Amino acid sequence: MRLINKQTRSLVTFFSLLLFSTGSFAYNAPALTSNDPAFVIQTTLDQITTFSSNSDKINPVQLRSFIENKIIPHFDFNNMSHWITGRYADNMTEQDKADFQRNLRETFLSSLSKHLGSFDAKNTRVQLFPARYRGPAEAFVSTSVYRPDNMPVRLDFRMRRDDNDWKIIDVKANGSSAVLYYRQHFISQLRQYQKPYQTAYQRP
Repeated sequence: MRLINKQTRSLVTFFSLLLFSTGSFAYNAPALTSNDPAFVIQTTLDQITTFSSNSDKINPVQLRSFIENKIIPHFDFNNMSHWITGRYADNMTEQDKADFQRNLRETFLSSLSKHLGSFDAKNTRVQLFPARYRGPAEAFVSTSVYRPDNMPVRLDFRMRRDDNDWKIIDVKANGSSAVLYYRQHFISQLRQYQKPYQTAYQRP
């Protein structure tokens, strides 16, 4: 329970990052080009800023449409599903995998819809750092989030190149992974894909 609560708080911290106003940003990274993974994070935050400035006039349908069209495409749900399902994927059909990925995407979208607009970002400052590369197709983009009433929070976006674009495959808040959070969230559903001998072996 303590692990799940910690990861839930971390995920909420991640959602809150998506709500900060432009005036709150403090970039110490050099000017970014479109092929830089940090560019994806910065431009997404800018889009959210523009949208959030009129959030009091946005109805739920518009909010969902914005998230689905402007935020969701920056996440690689195929890769995220692979890491979340782990060994259970060996016993899943292609249809099972497609259904799980669709369920993950909908859960993620619903969570963003719920949290968008629920944080006060006037006194928040975000520092964006240059991307760190692990080979030509994987990178990490970090941010530090500062609030006067809280300790700083470090957010690490793990990203993977998808053709000419960079997509997010995980995000950690002070070391707690969103992918691990969702693995805990879906664990009861995933256990149905255990082989019979695995279930018997794990039974007391």
